[in-house]
Amino acid sequence: SSRSLVFEYQARLKCLQGTADILFTGENRYLSEPSLFPYEFLVVLRLVQLLRLREHSVPPFVAELQDLLEQLTGQRLSSVFSDAREDPDLAGAEYPWRTGLAQLNTFRVSQVPVRRSELRRLPRGCPLDIVRGLEAILREYSALNMWEEEKGEHSTHVTKRSTKDAQRLEALAARRSVLLALVLNHLCYFQPKTVTLEDSPQGLQLRLGLSLEFLSAAAELLNQRHLLGLRSGRDFAKTLLTTDEEDSHGCQFHWGTRSGAVGILRVTTVGNSVAFVCMNDVWVLWANCTKDTAEVLTTCSSVERYFNFDMDALSSDASKD
Repeated sequence: SSRSLVFEYQARLKCLQGTADILFTGENRYLSEPSLFPYEFLVVLRLVQLLRLREHSVPPFVAELQDLLEQLTGQRLSSVFSDAREDPDLAGAEYPWRTGLAQLNTFRVSQVPVRRSELRRLPRGCPLDIVRGLEAILREYSALNMWEEEKGEHSTHVTKRSTKDAQRLEALAARRSVLLALVLNHLCYFQPKTVTLEDSPQGLQLRLGLSLEFLSAAAELLNQRHLLGLRSGRDFAKTLLTTDEEDSHGCQFHWGTRSGAVGILRVTTVGNSVAFVCMNDVWVLWANCTKDTAEVLTTCSSVERYFNFDMDALSSDASKD
């Protein structure tokens, strides 16, 4: 009947309104009103807790997952999903991603709205897609006209432009937030909700540990004849796990599980090495080196341990194949 149809549409509208409220108010709504968090979060938390009780040891990503779920469901105080945050004390430190010529800023990347059209132009079907997407975004980020140089007596410092054109600067700052979200939430495997970097045209490049020169060299490497056209993890495994290390030309691939759910492609060129993570044929760049602020985000020395790769077993399996 028409009455039941009206009731159905009212129910749908109420559901959409509730969803919109959650999106606009962010994760904090779950903490201020614990009864509102989705029941599924608690179910997943219990499954993760059971897994940790059953297994003698678990990889770091499982521990991080439990930590976030406990905060999200109100099982303990949140330091990640609240607005209050403790910026790292980096005063006086000499890190490879710091020049000392610009101030440090901490940006929240977890609640930045991103249009679907933005995501569509940044596919993640193969590592070459990731490289091209990162190169485009880093070029756009460094070209944002929101900084100016202040020349002192002995040095040059980078600062934000004056607030004469506040509306334009606000639009540029919003675009910067979107670019940060596209890099860290879409193209990269990055677990934290905030990122600290120098507020300068090269601040994002330095924090990631990537240069346009490296990305260009990586694209050239991935465009080699024996790698061109490879997309899925199984494609790379079939090509690289049967190739001698001398013939791999800077690329190494490893499976993390026998089911093939997670794979890692290491690319080494121009004196730098990064890791691309393939999860069910969706590729992202490893940028989750966050435990040591003295390292750039793409430092990949611990990526296999993070996903609990058994490198000895994988090496023996590869030799048998």
